[in-house]
Amino acid sequence: MPKIVGTRERVHQPFYDSLIRVDGHGDLRAGNVGVFGAMQSRSQLFVRQGADVAISNLTTGGFFPSDQTFVTLAVRVWTYFRFNTESPRDNGVAPPGNATVPIGSIPGLAADRTMRVHKLYHQAENQLFWQFIAGDKPQLTTFTAYTPAAGGLDGFFADPLLPRANNGTPTSAALMRLARPILVPPRQGFQVVAIASPIGQQDGASIVEQMNGRVRNTDPVSVITSGTQDTTGISVNGSDDIAKDVKYIIDGIHSRDVL
Repeated sequence: MPKIVGTRERVHQPFYDSLIRVDGHGDLRAGNVGVFGAMQSRSQLFVRQGADVAISNLTTGGFFPSDQTFVTLAVRVWTYFRFNTESPRDNGVAPPGNATVPIGSIPGLAADRTMRVHKLYHQAENQLFWQFIAGDKPQLTTFTAYTPAAGGLDGFFADPLLPRANNGTPTSAALMRLARPILVPPRQGFQVVAIASPIGQQDGASIVEQMNGRVRNTDPVSVITSGTQDTTGISVNGSDDIAKDVKYIIDGIHSRDVL
């Protein structure tokens, strides 16, 4: 398709990519869930090709096509975690009492998962660090709490099974605007590196473990997976049925050819 030579259009268009977007029903350590496998302590964003729009709206990995440019005026980090009480699970009871039931109805699980949702919000704030790289130079290095999403849910929930939190107040006033714009010139590669740095080495201290799914070893779900019952209550690998969605967003002016 021909383009109008010497004419370009400039539009306000945020671009985003996902560190993780899963429903928590599958064990990420056992195998990939969609395009996501077990989360690592260091991950690269904006490098995948042609991802689903729910994961990323950048169609080319690591650069803008043709002579397109982008002027980054603000950055955001979106965090969303929620326990799906309706997810079907085996109740862990021996026959004839065994059955597939909503996981929220299994005694003791809802309180544990609700606590883990709260913990994921806290860990995402202080354990995830983001490095925006244009060309071969880091342009901006922040942690999640420094780059609020400036959007999301707001209000009051009396039901403790529906906890919600936001990375910053969900208003446009909370947007972290850059002191100087970051320019991504034509055919210039860029990426964002997500670095997870746990606080301490104790069990349950790392957001990487929680993102990949950690559950009590006294859970029926854990017993079904491992075949054994342990009463210590420590965290083990498993499927936590917590939906997790974490995105990095660059917000600014997109310059492109007019066709």
